[in-house]
Amino acid sequence: MRSVSPAFGGTAVPLAITWLVWGTTYLAIAFGLRGTEPLTLSSVRFLTAGLLLWGLAERRHEPRLTPPRRRRATLVGVLLFSVGMGGVALAEKYVDSGTTALFIATVPLWSVLLNTARGRPTRGAEWAGVWLGLAGVAVLSAGFGRGELAGAAILLPAAICWVLGSHLDDHSAGMRGPATQMLAGGAVLAVAAAVRGEFASPPRPTWGAVFALAYLVVFGSLLAMAAYRHLTAHTSPALATSYAFITPVIAVLSGVLFLDEPLTPHVLAGTALIVVAVFTTLLTRSRPAAGPTTTVPGHPEAVRTRRRPASSR
Repeated sequence: MRSVSPAFGGTAVPLAITWLVWGTTYLAIAFGLRGTEPLTLSSVRFLTAGLLLWGLAERRHEPRLTPPRRRRATLVGVLLFSVGMGGVALAEKYVDSGTTALFIATVPLWSVLLNTARGRPTRGAEWAGVWLGLAGVAVLSAGFGRGELAGAAILLPAAICWVLGSHLDDHSAGMRGPATQMLAGGAVLAVAAAVRGEFASPPRPTWGAVFALAYLVVFGSLLAMAAYRHLTAHTSPALATSYAFITPVIAVLSGVLFLDEPLTPHVLAGTALIVVAVFTTLLTRSRPAAGPTTTVPGHPEAVRTRRRPASSR
């Protein structure tokens, strides 16, 4: 019988958290951008979340990272949070929040390509998922104007960097690893914001933007991450990764309901293709018990996490 974490007490609550919180992250970013520049918003988000995690690690007297692990965590933080999440916020200056989520939902497909390049056998269903996902991206892009194409050009490297970051993560135990990653990513974003000229004029955030930032820090970067780690330890890979094809739908609907984003035929067709592609890829990958780790990219906070041995559940 599987043990149950007292923090959540089961599966339904953490599952709902990962679906709803990560599905509305893109909406929160859109609100945050109404009062803050994109790289500044992302920098404050991850520096704050990283400091909170670091403080928790200090309170729990967790050991410090060794220099090699600290350097690795820094690199992972730059890939995931600086390029990945910073790219998402920057792209939302040009692209709707729902469309942004659909582009980022293709991350598991890029992971298949990376694993193939590293010599991992790739099944026919996984290739089908990749081609369906690329077709979905093509359909979305067909409805873009010039500005939206600039956003897409930012999102594709951001998605690929999420894949690289998740594969390079060394599964640092406790809070030190994620805290170091967020602090490194936030620091690089602060420098990038300064270079971009975002500090030239003081921000004038609205109350909605302030609430959005708090939501991103507390729910998007802390609570949802804890819920996701609970799922990877206590449920099957297929269930733990179900957020990857649920959150794009939630993001698109949230954008339509709260931001009046258009639900065009390109968006509808692209959503259907990408959701089916991700579902096919993740379901195929989760069937075999391929080793002690499960690679689940698809969200910046959802880096690779180590599975517990079956005997300990």
